[in-house]
Amino acid sequence: MQHEGLLTLFVIVTAVAVVIQVVILYAVTRALTQLVRSVVQIQAGIEADLHPLMRSLNALAAGAQEPTRTILGNLSEITTLLRQRAASADAVVADLLDRAQSEIVRADELFSAMLAKMERAADAVERGVLGPVREVSAVLAGVRRGLEFFLGRRRAAKSAGAQSEDDLFI
Repeated sequence: MQHEGLLTLFVIVTAVAVVIQVVILYAVTRALTQLVRSVVQIQAGIEADLHPLMRSLNALAAGAQEPTRTILGNLSEITTLLRQRAASADAVVADLLDRAQSEIVRADELFSAMLAKMERAADAVERGVLGPVREVSAVLAGVRRGLEFFLGRRRAAKSAGAQSEDDLFI
């Protein structure tokens, strides 16, 4: 009997343990159910708050699509126009530089030709004016020497003892 009493005791202890486990499982189930309900309520609150916000953002994004497309199209046109104008300005500047360079070359040729003509004119003046002037000067110098020579003999005859300065010049 002692075994029967011990067996009964184990059965009672096991039954009590099972009842305690059932109570614990019931409490856990009830806590989880309450937790699920509160999570569902929180989710519903978040959804209730976020849905209008999401709708506003979608409406804002939908409303901004067309102006954004327009702005991007305008920017593309402006960029194309600026590129064309820059290319046009570049062509004008290149043309101006070419013209300036050709004008500089022309001016250089003009000044070179003018200087050459001035040199030829100076040479012509020298030959045409200074040459005859030198010849006339040489003739006059010859005449003067001749006169001095003739007049100098008469003076020399008058003053026989005096030597001329030209004779003393070394």
